[in-house]
Amino acid sequence: MPDRKLSRRDALRLGLAAALAAHPALAALPNQPFPDGATLLIAGPAGGRLDRISAHLAGALLPGLPSGTMISRVARGGPDGVAGANEFSARVAADGAAALVLPGIAVINWLAGDSRCHFEANRFVPVLGGLTSRVLLGRNGIDLTAATPLRVAAARAVGPDLPALLGIDMLGGRAQPVFGLDGVAARGALARGEVDAVLVQGADIAETRLALATLATPLFSFGMIDASGQLAADPALPDVPHWPALYQKMRGAAPAGPIYAAWQSAAAAAILDFALVLPALTPPAMVSLWRAAGGQAIANPGWQQSARLDANRLLPGPETMVCLGGGASKPPVLTDLRHWLAERMDWRPG
Repeated sequence: MPDRKLSRRDALRLGLAAALAAHPALAALPNQPFPDGATLLIAGPAGGRLDRISAHLAGALLPGLPSGTMISRVARGGPDGVAGANEFSARVAADGAAALVLPGIAVINWLAGDSRCHFEANRFVPVLGGLTSRVLLGRNGIDLTAATPLRVAAARAVGPDLPALLGIDMLGGRAQPVFGLDGVAARGALARGEVDAVLVQGADIAETRLALATLATPLFSFGMIDASGQLAADPALPDVPHWPALYQKMRGAAPAGPIYAAWQSAAAAAILDFALVLPALTPPAMVSLWRAAGGQAIANPGWQQSARLDANRLLPGPETMVCLGGGASKPPVLTDLRHWLAERMDWRPG
């Protein structure tokens, strides 16, 4: 009998069978574990970037969830994600019926000890993540270890710029943040000579490097999560040194100690564009179900195209754990980071 093209229903049935084989715990679930539907709580404002990402995400997840599952999306709080993460931790039951779409900036706020954070980022259970490259560009010929302070455009002390500021200090230089600058405003300030370095991310990197080629060069990248779930050199930026490699070249030894672990945790959170997470203590069968659906979502051609446009790299949940502060569980790591923020950035949690 000649081969026939699989129908969508056949493909979904085969996908479910494969998921059951890979995750035996799924067999213990009822046919419809979402009788009232599944919910995505977006830790950010309605109509914001994370809300728009969640619309693509919801569509990509549906084929991997039981037939008839409805997904509702609810946006909460501001763009730093703290209010949304707080609500998720305080009000969402750990039954697997709801998941949180969380921005990496919320993790950075938690690492820094922001008193507004009433959640433990490293206790969330990751389903999948979207990562973005980050590169610090500096004026041509700049000396990272010069006695003269290096003016770095930064939105705030506690934000994605944190690994750049901390990294410069660890290299022996002295970062002087110029707060209130990010995106186009920060790049304009670099072009006008008002700052010496600027952080660029994702889809903006290639265009910015080209536009500022006569003025600035990449100093270092924050890296990317590899297949083992560790922070490593960014394969999308083969000509840009990863910060640990630059440290070893300049200082003659590999970075080590709690403050380096703090840098790694902050850098991993800074490259996290978003994560889909479940509450701590979610039943294993529901975690397996969400992760199986997440695996299918990552393979979804439409969502892959959307991710490419945003210069996002999609990763399964276990590999994104380090982006949720998984490496900052030992007290000296967070203590050293918060001490540095207080001493160098005059930052007080509040």
